[in-house]
Amino acid sequence: MTPRAVTPEHTAPRRTGKYAAVLAASALIAVPLLAGTASPAVADEGNTYLRTEQEVFDFINRSAPLNQKEAVKGYPVQGQDAQEIKLADVEKVYPHDQALADIPAALGSRFGLPPTIPTEGPDIRNSSRDDREPWLDNWDAKSMCGQPSHTPGGESQPCGFVGVLDKAYPVMQTSSSVMGKAQFSYKTGATVGQDTSRTSGWSVGGKVSGSLGLPGNPSPEINFTYSESTTTTNKWTTMTEQNNTYDVPDGVSGWVEGRANGGWYTGYHVYKLDFVDGNGDEKQKLVLIPARVLIQAPGNAVPMTFVKRQG
Repeated sequence: MTPRAVTPEHTAPRRTGKYAAVLAASALIAVPLLAGTASPAVADEGNTYLRTEQEVFDFINRSAPLNQKEAVKGYPVQGQDAQEIKLADVEKVYPHDQALADIPAALGSRFGLPPTIPTEGPDIRNSSRDDREPWLDNWDAKSMCGQPSHTPGGESQPCGFVGVLDKAYPVMQTSSSVMGKAQFSYKTGATVGQDTSRTSGWSVGGKVSGSLGLPGNPSPEINFTYSESTTTTNKWTTMTEQNNTYDVPDGVSGWVEGRANGGWYTGYHVYKLDFVDGNGDEKQKLVLIPARVLIQAPGNAVPMTFVKRQG
């Protein structure tokens, strides 16, 4: 079984770096270029509102295309779905046999299993909550990542994430709806920060704080975290704040959405364990743990796109 191609109609939420330019289009709010910030988005003339998820997908995909598959080297501390991810759900879109075949190319040769060492597994866990390692006093997966090898002279324990796209450009913030004919103004912006508390073996990622609201009366700030993939070539940078005015056509309900320039990927945390037991016997295995991770668009430097929607 191969993973299905992801299109907007396949990307409905289920339960659910850092940092130039975004392609100009009328649906995107213009952001001025200041020193040390991302390049501006330039709005077309006119007053275009997007009606469907397909239109939103097509628009953002031109400036922030996503790969169907992504991988993260290290443990993706940032951007994980907090809800339980079950193996049965992951298998529907990304069978573990396919993930095992993808791991060497996506994460590197360190995940190879030498034929000279007895191999157990693979150890496929039933859910994201089943992340404790029985070979090592029930350490969690994050603690396993980057630990020294139990084999004298061996490399540190490798870990990573492999997954397939299941939700492109998720909505992170929505303004109130305004019925036209009317004119309304909103203030937008986004800042990017990095978690500096990570240790060896943890992946790079960060936190985006977005603002969207009436000038002087902003809506509550939205925060989300994300990971950087192995294909990331352009880290997200901060977007400056900007006041924007919109005309809502007569008889139309209009609002603004802040969309992450990234996607949710469903797949597996993976780590390789090379272990010497109390009897001095060496053994090894690969562990796959169901997971869902928000990963930035690999070549785009702007964390969010603000689009005008029409209902």
